[in-house]
Amino acid sequence: MRGKRNTWKDRSIYWIVATFGWWCRRLPKRWAMRLGRGLGILSYHLVKKRREIALGNLQAVFGRHFTTSQCTEICKASFINVGKTCIEFLRFPKLNAENIWKEVTVEGAENLHEALSKGKGAIVFLPHFGNWELLSLVYGALIPDRANAIAFPLKNALLNTHIWRNREQMSLRLIPRNRAIRATLRALKNNEAVGFFADQNAGPEGIFVDFLGIPASAARAPAVLALKTGAPLLFSLSIRQPDDKHQVHISNPIYVEPSDDSERDIEVYTTQMLKHLEAYIHKYPEQWLWLHNRWKTRPPDGN
Repeated sequence: MRGKRNTWKDRSIYWIVATFGWWCRRLPKRWAMRLGRGLGILSYHLVKKRREIALGNLQAVFGRHFTTSQCTEICKASFINVGKTCIEFLRFPKLNAENIWKEVTVEGAENLHEALSKGKGAIVFLPHFGNWELLSLVYGALIPDRANAIAFPLKNALLNTHIWRNREQMSLRLIPRNRAIRATLRALKNNEAVGFFADQNAGPEGIFVDFLGIPASAARAPAVLALKTGAPLLFSLSIRQPDDKHQVHISNPIYVEPSDDSERDIEVYTTQMLKHLEAYIHKYPEQWLWLHNRWKTRPPDGN
């Protein structure tokens, strides 16, 4: 009985999302963005737990520089950005390899091509910033059939298929998290790019580095794979513009230099990627995903 109830719930959620997406795609963009703004404001008021996490993160990072009122405004703006990102994601089927460039400009595409010209693939560090979902389409359009990204499958199989179809519609391939190592090594061997959303809490198995002035558990995988394979590391994000278009930035490739201290190497290159992100967070604080419990895992000494 329980299994049947869960199946019914999964199907209901899938049809609600699919129907809502169909309706969103029929709205003019300006109305869709107003809807996204409203969704963000509604979530800010209703999702108390995430609002408190976001405000706590903002106070911890900016409390010495911003007032409580300023942190609250950034928090609300961050929820609005997430709301708009959700609506834009549901509208992805309207985009293709030609019209996407009416919504997106890319700064640093030559850096991606330079990295791939070395023949060892490329590892791209991606944060939850701006419209991070848009990066799947952008990279699929920039390097057709050579873009990959690591993703966590959803437990709702119907919804997972629907969401992954949106992400993969421009040739990007998603690699399930549980098969990431072997598939990533194969992709790099084939001189492809692999994206890691590596800005969130990595748990006890992560490496602790300074992030926004607070020790944070960070994912090891991008630096470890770069050191193991010789693939260059790049940093990339999407910045929402005032007119709700997007500018994608791709950094210069970092060619890693292994030393005799592998743990130190992982720390150095992970820190470099996070320093890139810090600079954008300070410039556009409302565009980062503050509602994630980023500093949940504490160092062994508890500091």
